[in-house]
Amino acid sequence: MTAWLARTDFPKVRKHSVDALMRDEGMSGLIRGRKAVTTISSKNGLRAGDLLNRQFTAPRPNHTWVTDFTY
Repeated sequence: MTAWLARTDFPKVRKHSVDALMRDEGMSGLIRGRKAVTTISSKNGLRAGDLLNRQFTAPRPNHTWVTDFTY
């Protein structure tokens, strides 16, 4: 927003003034930096065992159920 204003009619606009005005209006600009943490790894690093041994076929319907623990 500051760069756009500087290119148009307000060449001497200050970043902090624009930040304050945008905050007062409930607006937010582009936020760069750290991404949100969605998964926190276990300290011991142990995972659930593979009980199917990667064999995803079932002998009959409703015999074997598979799920994904990905967040």
